[in-house]
Amino acid sequence: MANTSVSLVDLDFETIKTNLKNYLKRSDSPFKDVDFEGSNVSQLLDVLSYNTYLNSYYLNMVGSEMFLDTAALRDSVVSHAKELNYVPRSFRSAEAQISFNVTPSIPMTALIIPKGTSFTAKVGSNNYSFTTNDSTVVSISNNVFSANLTIYEGSYVTDSFIYNSSNTSQRFVLSNSTVDTRSITTIIIEDNGASTLIYTRASSFLGLTDTSQSYFLQAAENAQYEIVFGDDVVGRRPKNGAVVSIEYRVSNGELPNGARTFDVDGSISGQANISSITTITPAAGGAVNETIESIKFNAPRHYQNQERAITASDFETLLLANFPEIQAVAAYGGEDADPPQYGKVFIAVDDFNIDGASESSKAKYNKFIKARSPLAIDPVFIDPDFIYVEVQCLVRYNTNLTTLQTSDISTLIQTTVSTYNTNKLNGFKKTLRYSKLLEDLNNSQDSIVSVDLYTVPYKKLFVVPEVEYSRIIDFGFPLSSTYTISYDDIVEANIKAVYSMNFTYAGRLCNIQDDRAGKIGIYTADGEDKNTLLINIGSVDYTAGRVVIESLTVSSYTHTGGHFNLFVNPLEKDISTTKNYILTIPDDDILVNVVAIQE
Repeated sequence: MANTSVSLVDLDFETIKTNLKNYLKRSDSPFKDVDFEGSNVSQLLDVLSYNTYLNSYYLNMVGSEMFLDTAALRDSVVSHAKELNYVPRSFRSAEAQISFNVTPSIPMTALIIPKGTSFTAKVGSNNYSFTTNDSTVVSISNNVFSANLTIYEGSYVTDSFIYNSSNTSQRFVLSNSTVDTRSITTIIIEDNGASTLIYTRASSFLGLTDTSQSYFLQAAENAQYEIVFGDDVVGRRPKNGAVVSIEYRVSNGELPNGARTFDVDGSISGQANISSITTITPAAGGAVNETIESIKFNAPRHYQNQERAITASDFETLLLANFPEIQAVAAYGGEDADPPQYGKVFIAVDDFNIDGASESSKAKYNKFIKARSPLAIDPVFIDPDFIYVEVQCLVRYNTNLTTLQTSDISTLIQTTVSTYNTNKLNGFKKTLRYSKLLEDLNNSQDSIVSVDLYTVPYKKLFVVPEVEYSRIIDFGFPLSSTYTISYDDIVEANIKAVYSMNFTYAGRLCNIQDDRAGKIGIYTADGEDKNTLLINIGSVDYTAGRVVIESLTVSSYTHTGGHFNLFVNPLEKDISTTKNYILTIPDDDILVNVVAIQE
């Protein structure tokens, strides 16, 4: 038997060879006195170890790829997702909205803009083609055709097949892996062209009969997709010898995002008198195909909701799975609203590279989700409520332990906080864990001796000067009315539960503060009578974290931006958000003071 030093967990080549040597060196072995490093036995051990290593790797891969959670290969993950009736999201074409006028060169009553009309745009040094996805008829007014169009990045290609009913293994795999599956049009040409049928995509068996002109879409190997037809029981099967023509748009993913200047490629219906094109909405929404991690997350949840939005998590899952431009989404029932609004579900969406979502995007999301929700539930899209956090750090580091300068340590701390924000925050229903952030800062460099950390949440108030402002400002977490710190002049001592940046009111430099007894008012911020109450403007509920401003008038700001910040002092160091709140740390609000010491 092998001795007790054998490791059954470590399966690298050297460990396997060492285990074999230890086994052969046992006291009752005829090889116990062999020099394993200088004999032919060493070569044999190399071969045995290498063979064992390959087999262990192979068996580990086989075992891992058998399960969705542990699979590492994309084809394996896609195969498991297929069992859950989940189609991984394909490439998505960037969309833009444009408008232009056409003055006809000959008398016309209508202008047809055909499907596939091409426009060009440039992002950086790269040119991209945008096309229309359908034909549009524009009526004339005052001898001018005015067109508003949604155009999609990419170009159309067609894959053709001949349907062979005797070939049971025939597959209809699309040749381009960058297909935008939303653009697929499947046409069946039968009886030598005498019959042309348009097949539409079906996502389930519901409502399908033996005559339904429908096809199914599923993922194939190598990030491709394939079309599957019915069997004359569920869905109509094309006739033998029919031509299967599949047209679709191929995309460049996220690269064309941001394009905002467009030119028509050629003419439109032979009309060259086109005025300059106005961009209503720049190109956005382009994305690459779904990642392995996203498939693992979405596939089981898709199976649970079955393309139906019933619970709040169903709404979130469906939107995330179908719109790659969505960075985060939160949904909650109307019974949780304040006051309750039964029969509604409130949905907040935050798109990439924008705070919240545009009105056109929300309309698109609403159209999609409403078709999948019960008639008795009314989806209502609302804007995210951003809670920003100012992070203040006092860092002491030992210069004897590093060659880094004070500026290097400061940059390192800023990067650590920014990374924490990206990985742990900047989304709905997130929690800023004070101890975790402090631990990351202390561990960011071996020379750091100590870190004093203060987190100050705030909201931006967009108050128009000389216009009365009234609003309920809800932070969603309890506030502390008593708190005193001393921190190298970066923050004030005796911080109130609610306080603001300075602004001008009635000819004086002022700010907002609470009185620690539930009232908030405008206080002086300069002169010998600093921190003197001028007027009460509202109240604060410390337990609910709610500030009520009943009447506020600002004369002017002492800073740029068209707003001022309203800071609060949380009761707990951990800051949690619910509903439609997004917690985020802006890079400009990471304040670092570094002190060099020698120990």
